[in-house]
Amino acid sequence: MEIQTTMLLDVINPYILLGIGVVLIGLEAVIASFILIWFGLGFLITAFISLAFDFNDGVWQLASVSIISLLFILVLRKKVLEKFLDSTEKVNDNYLQEGGIGQIKNQKVFFKGTYWEIDSDIDEKEFEEGEKIEVIKTYRNFAKITKKK
Repeated sequence: MEIQTTMLLDVINPYILLGIGVVLIGLEAVIASFILIWFGLGFLITAFISLAFDFNDGVWQLASVSIISLLFILVLRKKVLEKFLDSTEKVNDNYLQEGGIGQIKNQKVFFKGTYWEIDSDIDEKEFEEGEKIEVIKTYRNFAKITKKK
């Protein structure tokens, strides 16, 4: 007595799997989700396995893609994200605390498009309206200033 098996899905041509893998990796370059690349690699590896080994059913091919992709995601995704997103250079850029050239307007310091109160340690009467001044730093709502050299 012969047992008859039914195929749920026809075997997928390895070149179609290869094409799907390449498209997914290409989409990853546009989307940058770090998910599609792993499924693309799963399709590529399954395509190469399909060239060397005959699958009985397309379901097994898709299962192979899924297993390979999920393993890559679980094992490699976090490491790759850390590698790509880790910066070796630490940038401490605080736009508001940098110094520069400002101007006295309405008894306030006009600097970087914002009005700042003059630091309470500085005598406001030293400065004239419209005078260009050097801003040493800004903090909270105050600017530490000196006469422009």
